[in-house]
Amino acid sequence: MTIFKDDGHWDHLNFEDAIVKMQELSLLQISHNNQSEIVVSLHSMVSEWLRMRLDNDLQPTFLNAAVSHLKFHLLSVGDSDHKTRQEGQAHLDTIWRGVESFNLGDHFLDARITFGNFYNDQGRYKDAEMMYKRALAGYEKELGPDHTFTLGIVNNLGALYGNQGRYKDAEMVCRRALAGYEKALGPDHTSTLDIVNNLRNLYVDQDRYEDAEIMYKRALAGYEKAWGPDHTSTLNTVHNLGNLYGNQGRHKDAEMMYKRALAGFEKAWGPEHTSTLDTVNNLGNLYLNQDRYKDAGNMYKRAVAGYKRALGPEHMSTLSAIIKLEFLYKLNMYGG
Repeated sequence: MTIFKDDGHWDHLNFEDAIVKMQELSLLQISHNNQSEIVVSLHSMVSEWLRMRLDNDLQPTFLNAAVSHLKFHLLSVGDSDHKTRQEGQAHLDTIWRGVESFNLGDHFLDARITFGNFYNDQGRYKDAEMMYKRALAGYEKELGPDHTFTLGIVNNLGALYGNQGRYKDAEMVCRRALAGYEKALGPDHTSTLDIVNNLRNLYVDQDRYEDAEIMYKRALAGYEKAWGPDHTSTLNTVHNLGNLYGNQGRHKDAEMMYKRALAGFEKAWGPEHTSTLDTVNNLGNLYLNQDRYKDAGNMYKRAVAGYKRALGPEHMSTLSAIIKLEFLYKLNMYGG
């Protein structure tokens, strides 16, 4: 890019002149995203020709720069629009073919994790698994099987398998990650507890409630010890434990958990935070399942008012609470 600099400063006119000339030669394609932004891209045949013409000794250098740029681009994309993410995916597919053709072994380990995460978010699970496994092999070789970086990739693989419903594979790798974190960081470290939570979610998805409860209680005890009983992570665990008890029909235990979470969220975030309102709504569901219609109506009425202010009248959470409240009104089960 130094050819577009004048005395060390970027010369936009020089760059623009070069772009126009290359477009006239059909080397570049220019498209408009909007009135203030254009996209400049090489035609795929031109890109392939450039790669073929490039000296073999220089190709890894340029490939390294391309991978680095793409890694930071994908991190900046985040939850942007579908078109932007599709463009990023096209770049990733193209660049990774170059990486594979050079058989660069343990290069780009950190980038592989970023690329794996991106593929995972796009639902391309096979490609995500390939990225994670190659990053895992590299870190195992470079840092050892019990290093926290290595274990972080193991955890990513567990989440990937869980998303695919591959519960046996997911449990196996999550338990490996859990054992490694317990050894490296201790049983009560927050990273260890994150793995405990992942196992918990895995068991809930399989309706293995007893196993899930063990994980919930362990996570709760750990968060209370690490951050205190009123920390939001502690309260989230309390709330989720209430969900578990509700699914099991353990209404008394569920109510106790919800009320503790509600009091904590009101103190930490206020009465109209969405986490507070979600707990209010879940209490309403719990009361409805017990035919405690007046209590349920009171909760739904509060949830409706809060969701309208926090999320708007047409948000799904607002509409869901309205439907339940109207159901109670129509059946003359609530007159609040």
